[in-house]
Amino acid sequence: MVIRGEKVVLRPMTVDEIPIFYNWATQSDATHFWYEDGRVPAYEEFTRDWERHYFDGSEPEKGRCFVILVNDRPIGEVNYNDINREDNSVELDIIIAKDVDTRRGYGTDALKTLVKHLFQHLHIQLCWIEPVAKNARAVRAYEKAGFKTTKTFIANGVECNHMELRNA
Repeated sequence: MVIRGEKVVLRPMTVDEIPIFYNWATQSDATHFWYEDGRVPAYEEFTRDWERHYFDGSEPEKGRCFVILVNDRPIGEVNYNDINREDNSVELDIIIAKDVDTRRGYGTDALKTLVKHLFQHLHIQLCWIEPVAKNARAVRAYEKAGFKTTKTFIANGVECNHMELRNA
C-alpha cells in the first residue's frame, strides 16, 4: 500500500529499513532537532523505542512508519504513534534527512498525506505533533499542513510547541 500526496509518496517502511531510519534519526541533518540534548541513542536503545510493529504493520493501532519518497528517492520518514481510542487522537513524527530536501514542501505534503489517510481510514479525529519551538522551519511546515499551536511547554530544558490538527 502506498499513499500518494501532491509532491510525495508514502510507502510503509519495512523491518529491513530500520537501520536506514536509525541513520536518519541519529546521523542526518535533522538529528540535532530530534536529539536537542545531544544524547543520541545506541541502535539497541533506538530499536527498543521503535518496536517492530512500526515496520511490519502487525499492530497498526500502536503506530506505523512510512518512507517519504520524491520521484522514488527516499528523503525521510513520517509516522504515527500509538492511537488513543478514547478521543481518537495520535501523535506524529517526521524527519527530512538532508537540508537539500527541506523548504520544498515535501514535509508539509507528507504530513497532509498521512493526516488525510489517518482521518479517512483509521477514523482519527485529532493529530498532534510537538516540535522544538526554535525549529522555525518545522513549525512553518506544520502550520502549512494545517496544524495550530495550542500551547508551549518546556521538555528537558527546551521550549516545545504542542500543535494540533482536527478532523473537520
